[in-house]
Amino acid sequence: MAGKVKKWRVALWSVAALVVAGVCVMLVCYQLVSGNARGRLYDNAADIPHRTYGLLLGTTPQSRYGGTNKFFEARIDATLALVQNGKVDTVIISGSDHSLDGVNEVTALRDTLIARGVPSSLLLLDGQGYRTINSVVRCNTVFNARSVTIISQQFHNERALYQADHCSGVDYADTVIAFNARSPQTATSTVTYVREYLARVQLMLDLFKY
Repeated sequence: MAGKVKKWRVALWSVAALVVAGVCVMLVCYQLVSGNARGRLYDNAADIPHRTYGLLLGTTPQSRYGGTNKFFEARIDATLALVQNGKVDTVIISGSDHSLDGVNEVTALRDTLIARGVPSSLLLLDGQGYRTINSVVRCNTVFNARSVTIISQQFHNERALYQADHCSGVDYADTVIAFNARSPQTATSTVTYVREYLARVQLMLDLFKY
């Protein structure tokens, strides 16, 4: 009996150690990515330096949990602010042309921007930005954009900036900066923010491929 109890204790301690180690890895990755973006994130369109291209990271107009996707609306507003203030000359809209929901993210963003007054001539579409790392790499290697402002929510911008800095074969002439769209504060958005901890661990693994 004592032997069985001892084995259970060893097993529980092993599981606890793995959980603690996993949490530590997530926290370290999170802080590395956030620290890398320090001084390169802007909330006010009047303050951000000019860049030739804006890289608008895609998302769907409808939330997977029902209703309007507040992240989509906020990114549209942020892009409009940059265009109207003359802070970018061209916007590359990068996302999935066939998302998990069957929605073409890039055309949805384009159509919304045009409806809000942005000339279509200022918009370039990249429907192969299935993941953030694809968007960041393709922006530079396919569209030859070397002066870029990334447009998304802060947590997403921080991750994209890290990728822009650390993916091999990517060569940006100017320091890549980012403009923060407002971050929705809803019950469903909390899932996105929690998931970001795992996304940053995946980011570190992805960099071994790039």
